[in-house]
Amino acid sequence: MKTRLFILLVATFSYLGLSYSQAEEIKVGIIGLDTSHVLAFTKAFNDPNATGDLANCKVVAAYPKGSPDIESSTSRVPKYTAQLKEMGIEIVPSIEALLEKVDAVCLETNDGRPHLAQVLPVLKAKKRVFIDKPIAASLEDSIAIFAASKKYGVPLFSSSSLRFSAQNQAVRNGSIGKVHYAKTGSPASIEKTHPDLYWYGIHGVESLFTLMGAGCESVVRSTTDDGKIRVTGKWSGGRTGIFEERKGYGGIAKGDKGEAEIGKYDGYKPLVVEIAKYFRSGKVPVSQEETLEIYAFMEAADESKRQGGKEVTLASVMKTAQAKLDK
Repeated sequence: MKTRLFILLVATFSYLGLSYSQAEEIKVGIIGLDTSHVLAFTKAFNDPNATGDLANCKVVAAYPKGSPDIESSTSRVPKYTAQLKEMGIEIVPSIEALLEKVDAVCLETNDGRPHLAQVLPVLKAKKRVFIDKPIAASLEDSIAIFAASKKYGVPLFSSSSLRFSAQNQAVRNGSIGKVHYAKTGSPASIEKTHPDLYWYGIHGVESLFTLMGAGCESVVRSTTDDGKIRVTGKWSGGRTGIFEERKGYGGIAKGDKGEAEIGKYDGYKPLVVEIAKYFRSGKVPVSQEETLEIYAFMEAADESKRQGGKEVTLASVMKTAQAKLDK
């Protein structure tokens, strides 16, 4: 009995620690065909000239389910489904059918509300999964997704493509020393079913955390002179990070060795390369702690708005979200 248990444990941990060489093919599946990301990601993965980690990492199947109550979703699914078919991608009728055909998954459903339900069978099947932004439509679902990741022993990550722009990565890696002030901006169109910044402001907020790292303690939400969203965050050590709604992407960071322009959008490929690296190694490029702090920042911004611009701590919104989960 002990021998059988030992063999089972070895097999389990060997599987979870599985890595693929660049010569081994990884079959990738997509859940959700209601965002342009599915076309861009598939073209990058399936590029016949792909090298390095992207080589032999191919999208082979997709499950098209979208969101019935978001027009931008329902209008896109038929078009993107047809385009993927033309690219030779098999369209399957369920997530379960998808999991039988693939080694790893990109969860691309534009709506964050079904993400928890959609990712659970993937984790139970021990498949590595990247969850596109937003990771969920609430802070409590975001927490629950990472709890499931831990329960099933499958690491996952979620990120905006802006995190991996060359400018942001240079600052993240110390080009201007420790950052004590940053201001980032991005468009921030709102979807009524999600907290305000989850839908699109996440891009600028992700840039902000790429530069500042974790450690945000509280936020105050206000408006710019032209009525756009502004969120000012206080980080540990007296550091300040600001997100502002704006046209396009950009901003500035100031560190103890100088300052730099940041936040430029470099396309999707840098993110897709990171996804491929994770699919091969099982090592995530963004920690659970930092991702949850990003979503707590955005939730705290909404709470500050509800309270008329009062300062709101991230700890308080995390506590509220956890209490909802514990009920």
